[in-house]
Amino acid sequence: MIIFTVVLVLFISYAFQYLSQAREAELAYRSNEVAELVAFAVEVPMEENDLNTLHQQAERFIQHSDLAFLTIERDGRVLAHTQRSDTQMNDVTIAKYPIGSPDDKSGDVIIGFRNHHSDAVASPIGQFLIWSSSGIGLLAIATMYIMMLAVTRPLRKLQKLSKKDSDPSSFNMFFQDEIEATVDMVNSMQKKLDKSYQQLQNSIRDQKYSYVEAQQIEEKNVAIYNASLDAIVVANDQDIIIEFNAIAEQLFGWDRDEIVGRRLADTLIPPALRESHIKGMQHFLASGEGPVLNQRIELPAVRKSGREFPIEVSISPAKTKQGYIFVSYMRDITQRLKDQTELKIAAHAFESSEAMFISDAKGHIIRTNPAFTSITGFESAEVEGEKPRTLSANPEDIQFHKQIWRTLIDSGRWNGEISLRHRDGNELPVRMSMTAVRDEDDTLTHYVAHFFDLTEQKHNERILRTAQHEAESANESKSRFLATMSHEIRTPMNSVLGVLGLLKETPLNIKQLGLVQTARESGELLLAIINDVLDFSKMEAGKLTLEKNPFDIVELLQQTLDILRPQAANKNLKLNVIFADNTPQYLIGDGDRIRQIVLNLMSNAIKYTQEGSITVSIKCARLYTDACQLQIDVSDTGQGIDQGHITDLFDEFTMAEDTYDRRHEGSGLGLAICKQLVNLMKGKIEVDSQKDVGSTFTLTLELKLAEKEDCAPLSTSNPTLGGTAEISSSMRILLAEDNPANQVVLRTMLEFSGLSADIVSNGQEAVDAVSKIPYDIIFMDISMPEMDGVEATQRIRQMDSPTKDVIIVALTAHAIRGDKEHFLNQGMDDFVSKPVTRQSILDCLGRWQDHASKTGSERDIIKHQTSSARGQGDANNGPGSATDCPPQNELVDESTLQQLVSDTSAEAAPNLITFYIEDAKTRVLKLVEAAESEDFYTLEFEAHTLGSSAAAHGNAALCKLCRSIEAFCLEQAFDKALDTATQLAVTADASFEALDKRLQRGLTMK
Repeated sequence: MIIFTVVLVLFISYAFQYLSQAREAELAYRSNEVAELVAFAVEVPMEENDLNTLHQQAERFIQHSDLAFLTIERDGRVLAHTQRSDTQMNDVTIAKYPIGSPDDKSGDVIIGFRNHHSDAVASPIGQFLIWSSSGIGLLAIATMYIMMLAVTRPLRKLQKLSKKDSDPSSFNMFFQDEIEATVDMVNSMQKKLDKSYQQLQNSIRDQKYSYVEAQQIEEKNVAIYNASLDAIVVANDQDIIIEFNAIAEQLFGWDRDEIVGRRLADTLIPPALRESHIKGMQHFLASGEGPVLNQRIELPAVRKSGREFPIEVSISPAKTKQGYIFVSYMRDITQRLKDQTELKIAAHAFESSEAMFISDAKGHIIRTNPAFTSITGFESAEVEGEKPRTLSANPEDIQFHKQIWRTLIDSGRWNGEISLRHRDGNELPVRMSMTAVRDEDDTLTHYVAHFFDLTEQKHNERILRTAQHEAESANESKSRFLATMSHEIRTPMNSVLGVLGLLKETPLNIKQLGLVQTARESGELLLAIINDVLDFSKMEAGKLTLEKNPFDIVELLQQTLDILRPQAANKNLKLNVIFADNTPQYLIGDGDRIRQIVLNLMSNAIKYTQEGSITVSIKCARLYTDACQLQIDVSDTGQGIDQGHITDLFDEFTMAEDTYDRRHEGSGLGLAICKQLVNLMKGKIEVDSQKDVGSTFTLTLELKLAEKEDCAPLSTSNPTLGGTAEISSSMRILLAEDNPANQVVLRTMLEFSGLSADIVSNGQEAVDAVSKIPYDIIFMDISMPEMDGVEATQRIRQMDSPTKDVIIVALTAHAIRGDKEHFLNQGMDDFVSKPVTRQSILDCLGRWQDHASKTGSERDIIKHQTSSARGQGDANNGPGSATDCPPQNELVDESTLQQLVSDTSAEAAPNLITFYIEDAKTRVLKLVEAAESEDFYTLEFEAHTLGSSAAAHGNAALCKLCRSIEAFCLEQAFDKALDTATQLAVTADASFEALDKRLQRGLTMK
């Protein structure tokens, strides 16, 4: 009995010891598992040495009720440590686990795991089972002890009876059935004990298995719960939140303690969806169906702050004894939706018409879009894996491509033009933009390039450049045309007006004098129109520039009135000028242009005023410290302007009297030129007019103030004006002029005044003449063969003798504004524009005769007439092949000859024609020589000169031929020019012969 009791006690003790060891082993296993999970969780921040994250993780883990403390250390140095305040350190299991691989750990995690029973053992049922097992054991021992006493009682009595000193009479012998009953009772008790022992063993085994299983399930749940990257929210069937994990706290902004126990609909569901949420839950509880359960859906949620945001949620129902619970896994998809939107945009952009390719961080192409294939011809498979440099038209330019990559690495972007190679081998100019793409860690991941084809743009640019060049060439041609037209018109006009001037000074009757006067006035009107056209064309081309020089406004207006006073006197009109007291006299600006404007306004006033007066008023409308606002009013008492014409008055080719029966001539450009000049000066011009009352033009300009000593005289030259003073016949005059007709006119003008001049035909002859004879003054034409007047002037100024200071006067038909200044800057002293008059020549001589160089005490009158005749070539020996001669009626234009006679006289015309033939023969020889030597510059120049002379003297066929040669040279069609030049000799000989024969028949005025 005692042995059995001891064995039973030992067995029960062993059972409890086994349970205790199992519990300790389970605690060690669980603490190691937890330490391993913590080590895995902090591995990344440990490697990055992110202490803040380590502390945050430690604080999160210590919230678990099973952890007493948590320490993260590296090489014995504590990096993070946290401990619960309610922990008894003597009731803690300590576990240590390496962070990272055991061979290369980055630190250790040390945790203290609290030694409390698992929930299954600590539960009332577990406690009941343990105490019940203990009670059963004790009850079994007590029962066995009583049974043993009962069984052994008869035996003890027998034993006592067997002793010698015992009294048998005192012993009551038991019956046989009592012994059997005792044995049966012992056997029954044995069976019961065996059954109880087996039940105890089974209970202990089941309890052990339940404990381990419960522990494993709890560990799994805790691991899943803590390791989840989603927010986990658990609500019961009353919509009450019963669980809220740490990720959910971060996502929604609620603390677990403040949200658990509150309704899900009132906290996390947006107001617009709360009713649907409640109805859906009620529908599930009633029918077991839920359309949104057990699937991922996207819904809006609301944070504690009230701001809505999109989430992806999966709701799973679970049946418990207490009812249903709903486990929701949620994640914020704000960034994902944004990324999806950007991806859609990027995909749409990737499919755009702009070519694109993407390369990896090493520069290998990994993807292209359809536009890439359309532009380059390469399929995506052909370029994938290649570097962009293989697409370049110049792959050997390594430095250029290295510079592109350096720019991309440094700044993250490169833009520029580059030439690619099309699949068919052609060069493909593109405009490319490349961008480096980096991730959140600023690590380079990709390059994105997009480009567009510049082929059409480059083609258009070439077209534009060609058009611009053509426009510039056309503009330059226009300028050359204007200069040429000025020269071409003024040169014959010089002869015509000169001859008319000379004719006017001969004895004429009243009718003849009137005709001469009418012809001369018409010529002067034509010149005025030419000047307007040239000025307007230059302003239209934007080449007219303004000067800023000091000038005297009083002197300027007085000179303007002096110029117009004869015209006003012819119409018995009074000219008045009124200066306000506050008017500054000395100003800075373009005095010549201001005079041109005032002259134009006053000329119009005189033109349209039949009686009364023209008044010019000037005042300072506003005075500043260094400037003033000048106002000039030109008023007349003329016919006035209809109000319907005022709006168009300043348009080009517009006149106030714009009808077929107008009485006044003009180009209609005067006011348009005034308007543009005023605009260039940033001023204003206005008109106020009443029909049959008069008009007032108001000019307003803002000009800087000047000092008197800064102002130079407004005359075109510095010497004192000689006026009509008598010119000394001792002046040595040299005339450099290539046109024979002009030579005759100028020489005749000088002879009428008792003067003589030497005549040369080009600049080289002028230089040679000056080197031999000390002339006092030279009238130098600008456009001359062999050497022009500008170069001749420069050659003379470079001479090493006193003759280099000879007075040189530009005598030219170049009359565009700026030419005068140009010629003066080239070393000339004065300027006389063609057509010249005898008075303008005499005025010029008068200005300079006191400055003429004197090399001796007295100067003899030297009359050195230099013949303009040059070596004449024999027409019969001229080069040029025989060709068909033009018809006789085309060789000589009779109407031109009659006009020449009409413009000069029947006596002067033959001399002009003779001079022309002599000069033209020389030019024909030069043309033939230029054609043979292919000197196209000389060919063009001589053809131009000969064509003009031939046209003026009736050789129509020769003029036409020369114009053709000139046109071909200008168009650079040199082969055609040379081919046409082969006809020149024959046509010229026939033309000169026909003109000579016509001259022999005599010329009469018809």
